[in-house]
Amino acid sequence: MFSEVVYDLMEASVSSMTDDNNLYMDDGVDGFPAFGFRPGSEVKQPYRLYLPEKLPAEFTLVATFKPTSFRTSYLFAVLNPFETVVQLGIRISDGPGSNQNVSLVYTNSDEHSHSEEVAKFIVPKLTKKWSKIVIKVSTSDVILYLNCHEMARQKVIRIPQELVFDTASTLYIAQAGPHIQERYDVFRKMKKVNAASVRAWRNETRGMFFTEIDIVSLCSRVTK
Repeated sequence: MFSEVVYDLMEASVSSMTDDNNLYMDDGVDGFPAFGFRPGSEVKQPYRLYLPEKLPAEFTLVATFKPTSFRTSYLFAVLNPFETVVQLGIRISDGPGSNQNVSLVYTNSDEHSHSEEVAKFIVPKLTKKWSKIVIKVSTSDVILYLNCHEMARQKVIRIPQELVFDTASTLYIAQAGPHIQERYDVFRKMKKVNAASVRAWRNETRGMFFTEIDIVSLCSRVTK
């Protein structure tokens, strides 16, 4: 059988709590704690603190989140040293009609100068409600589950099968860095500024809530 190793990317948010006033705790699914991201929040950490140097050929991404806007955004992104290419990430974008797209971004930055969406799935709108997505990646296809239901699967050719991160790559949560950006936030103009309106603005511009972002790797075969 195979053993599993879980990498919890939300630990990067814990490390940033004391330095970022735009990152806060709130109630999540079933009252459990969740991280909230206001405009201007920046969770940025060296990837090697939370991820291995190389991803195996088969792995699973798990994220539970609640966006408050439709804007195109990343749930997380691992960027190359120049912060111009997303090596690994989950991207939420506008879809046909009132739907949205969930994309797996997987890029060999040594070979490509732009981020590669290797799989894109159409899902019902995710805004203003809690959703759990699971992206299961095998050597031949990618499967998307939404709230425990299989939505679709796609045949995918990934080169390389095992993604190697650069030693200077950076992990971002709820955005894709200063150049690509695509943050989860909402801005509104206020005609009259007072304490009450500032509190209301903060409540209305919470861009994203997370309870988990995990990468589950299938490691070497274990024999008894």
